[in-house]
Amino acid sequence: MVKAFSLAALVFVVSAHPTFAQDTKVSVGMMGIGGMSCAHWRATKEHQSEGAVWIYGFWTGLNYVAAASEQPQPGTDTAAIVAEVKKRCAEAPSQTLASAVWNTYLEFDKK
Repeated sequence: MVKAFSLAALVFVVSAHPTFAQDTKVSVGMMGIGGMSCAHWRATKEHQSEGAVWIYGFWTGLNYVAAASEQPQPGTDTAAIVAEVKKRCAEAPSQTLASAVWNTYLEFDKK
């Protein structure tokens, strides 16, 4: 049952890849700083710390779904992950942190 749910969740997430939720008007029940803009995340040291913790949790959740559905998982070097998210955020500060992390996750091991 869990594997079927995980696979369904992964299929949903992957199908949304070309246009993340903010781009397609899909309503996602986002919690925490992930629903805020990259500019908000980078505004203060406190927000950066909160965002880093959120990134680790979201990334772990994505890896959990990937593992449960026997999909490859991108790397888990936390410093490299946050650095890549920061780069993506610098390119589009108005995007949500969740969008930046999602797109980083998809591209992380393709370089």
